Amino acid sequence: MASASRARPTRRLSLPLMLAVIAIAWSARPAFASTYAAYIPLDSSIYDELDTLNDLGLADSYISEIQPISRVEAARITVEAESKLSESQNQNELARSVINSLRLQLPDEVQWIEQDHEDNLPTMFHPIERIEGEYVLSEGTRRSLETGPSGIDYQEGTPLLPNNDNLNTDQGSNEILRWSGWGGVGGFITGYGEGALAGPLTDSPSQASRAQLLTGAVVVSLGNTAISFGQEETSWGVSHYNQLSQSNNGQPFPALRIQNIHPGHLPWVLRYLGLYRYQAFLGQLNAGRTFSKPWLSGHMITFRTLPFFEWGLEHTIMFGGSGNDNYGPGGFLGNLTGLSTGNSSQYNTNTRFGIFGKAYIRRLRDTQIYGEVLSEDFFNAGGLSGLKLPFKGPSYTAGLYVPKLTLDGRTTARFEYALTDKEYSVHNDSLYWTYNNALMGSSLGPGAWQVNFEIDRWLNLQSRVGMDTFYTRRQAIALPFYEPPTRNTETGYGLAFDLLHLPVEITPLADSLGEMKARAGIEYVTDINYTNTDSFRALVQLSLSFNPAWGGLVWR
Repeated sequence: MASASRARPTRRLSLPLMLAVIAIAWSARPAFASTYAAYIPLDSSIYDELDTLNDLGLADSYISEIQPISRVEAARITVEAESKLSESQNQNELARSVINSLRLQLPDEVQWIEQDHEDNLPTMFHPIERIEGEYVLSEGTRRSLETGPSGIDYQEGTPLLPNNDNLNTDQGSNEILRWSGWGGVGGFITGYGEGALAGPLTDSPSQASRAQLLTGAVVVSLGNTAISFGQEETSWGVSHYNQLSQSNNGQPFPALRIQNIHPGHLPWVLRYLGLYRYQAFLGQLNAGRTFSKPWLSGHMITFRTLPFFEWGLEHTIMFGGSGNDNYGPGGFLGNLTGLSTGNSSQYNTNTRFGIFGKAYIRRLRDTQIYGEVLSEDFFNAGGLSGLKLPFKGPSYTAGLYVPKLTLDGRTTARFEYALTDKEYSVHNDSLYWTYNNALMGSSLGPGAWQVNFEIDRWLNLQSRVGMDTFYTRRQAIALPFYEPPTRNTETGYGLAFDLLHLPVEITPLADSLGEMKARAGIEYVTDINYTNTDSFRALVQLSLSFNPAWGGLVWR
């Protein structure tokens, strides 16, 4: 954990290598034509469907460790999977149903891919891409940690519903209404957004705090490169429950981003690293800190080196802010890239560095083994030499996923373990990893571990149910600048059920698409928030979404 008394290195050995690879990726980007890059909200069932195709061995070029992905990339994967299924001797009915569902959700984009017509697209506007209504019944104490203006503060948005863009709800009944749409101009400029009203049924819909812009950005596509600015969701890594680095547990923050739309290959001998995707961003966080509105810079690259092996590197650095910006343009650039970050006598920074991997064991029913380690700053490994190495204060995720527990591929099982270090997300001068009072990475917070065991079953070709059991412990850690009122360790025992019904055509509504999701969960927590209080927490969520069939407006 970095602090004001700890010196910062002027050079770091691992980050230049990663950034050099990203620079090569930029210079050698493949020559895809410019297109519209409207990114899919992370709560969309499209990701469940793409994961299912990947589980069934039909999506060899799908790289899921950087999300969200664009609609046109999801369409490309759909066409790839359909082609591979048609060549297979095993015509899996579930795969065919999922592909048909994706075609219904991405009709225009699938047509662009099939007709090789991503470029020179007409100007178009889809004012209503999806409308989603949710009912949420929430009961129980919310997990939180409050250490004052200098230390880390956070609180759950809704118990048993993490990674929901920090849509806050109150005790009792709540409703959430989401709307999303997008438009494209000139074949390469895209604008998209998703807004929400969230809160108790008894509150006035006009109440300002209820209305939120979840995502909204303008994207410029230059070949296969997308440059965007706005509030965009971000999810990095291999975890199914607790992304360590970047997640949508907190609200999206305003940032400038650059990434490739479709995966590609690096040049020369580096092409043997396989298909890759990358993302880099520079954003600014909120006030309400000692160092108000610090900068956050992130870099991520992930490879599918072999059909059965994926891996990647991730790096983020928080720097600057009011009273912590004693640097010039060169210092800003050094912080932005992580190549040179000065020292704490001038200004402070907080860095994360991670590495992850996933392996597929095809002969064992396509079983997936995955893991990730994320360090919180650097440690001195060279004595007086000042050499700094990553993996100080490491946090871990490890998992085992069996996508074909039954031979028909309709039953899956997952076991995942996550451990966060006592210094995870913490910093004693306000450079901690929260945005608007919510954790930006794992919802566990510092000094915690969790075990999940989940079984899912497709009841038919349209409906899937799942049962997730989980056990959580949070240690009341003693921070150098904060002592909890007690030293109790919090323990939670929970069970959750999930239902997903894929989109289906509604004939009376001109074959518009209707989709349903539901979740019910309970958890008993002893010594919640490290106190002598126990809490019974419960959640009921029902979500209905509607995708109109009348499409958008097109100008040719």
